[in-house]
Amino acid sequence: MATDVSSFKDAYKKAIQSDFPPEAMLVIGERKIPLKKVGIQLRYGTNPHQPFIAYAPAGSETLSVGNLDILKGGKDGLSLTNLQDMSQALNLLKFFDRPACAIMKHVNPCGFKVETGNESLPEIYRIARNCDERSAFGSIIGFNRPVDGPTAEAIMESFVEGIIAPDYTEGALEILRRNEGTRKLNNAIRVARVANMDRLPKFIGDEVTGYYNLRNLVDGSLTVEVPYLTRIRSSADFIVDPMIPNADPAKNGGKDYVVRRAPTKTELDDCLTAWYVNINVRSNGIVFVKDGAAVAVGTGEQERIGAVEQAIEKAGKKGHSLKGAVMSSDAFFPQRDSIDAVAAEGVTAVVWPAGSLNDALVIEAANEHNIALMATLERCFLHI
Repeated sequence: MATDVSSFKDAYKKAIQSDFPPEAMLVIGERKIPLKKVGIQLRYGTNPHQPFIAYAPAGSETLSVGNLDILKGGKDGLSLTNLQDMSQALNLLKFFDRPACAIMKHVNPCGFKVETGNESLPEIYRIARNCDERSAFGSIIGFNRPVDGPTAEAIMESFVEGIIAPDYTEGALEILRRNEGTRKLNNAIRVARVANMDRLPKFIGDEVTGYYNLRNLVDGSLTVEVPYLTRIRSSADFIVDPMIPNADPAKNGGKDYVVRRAPTKTELDDCLTAWYVNINVRSNGIVFVKDGAAVAVGTGEQERIGAVEQAIEKAGKKGHSLKGAVMSSDAFFPQRDSIDAVAAEGVTAVVWPAGSLNDALVIEAANEHNIALMATLERCFLHI
């Protein structure tokens, strides 16, 4: 006799009880940080059978992913994965002054677009979604601008799990609540409002007191890390003429290895976007950007060239040409093979940290293919 498993779908909608205390205290040396259970309804942890709780620093209600203003979907609550994706969306969007949209799936961006040509917010959203429309199914969408009615209509075209934005017009909220209580598309979409996104630390030198990344190891050990901050405040901080001294005068005609081609303004802008997106991609991470859109992301690979190949394959499957695109890499290239691979696809500029024993070969490859190569002198691994 067959066993009916159809009822398991209900597990994804139900909140489960936990016995965590409502208050906690983080003590690091002499510093004590009081924590309070967040003021929003929680569903479950990473999976439906895992109880969890979210604590926010006491008094941080005006700047806390855990104390969001839930405008729709609050009854069912948010899962840990919802909170993580919303957090990563904010962590990406915080870098952009121009209107932008980030689409997050499993703590990785599967789509991103920043305004480059006076696009409307609905256009920005659709371009971001179309970076990888298949992966955007059931995603979390983040905006750094208030959501208006036309943008809400665009969102309702496909299934999404939730939205986070600074605000919503009344017309937008009416549209997003349209199917509430029915079995239609997006009937349970979670709509969250967040304040003071611009106060999140992002650059080296920003105040980070009280901000910590806490992660546990399998035996219960706890690691504490200061959040990632970048030295790249603008494209002016890129090293656009990286040089590696020639250690063997018999090679390269006795000359040092210097990148020959300077990047264009468009390449600089797209490389900056690619770098900021890559900060929020699981290592090993590769990001291709074209006209402000992340047309392909390679993530979580154990080898650098594997991440490059994954992103190239994704772009092809999604119908995106990489001709004229730029690429960012979150760490150095161990060999020149990654440059050779993207040159074959028509990529014209690359931003990378530098730091490999084979950087001279990487520069040599860039010069052979007439690729602009920029260095950040920092790595942006997201190893979670």
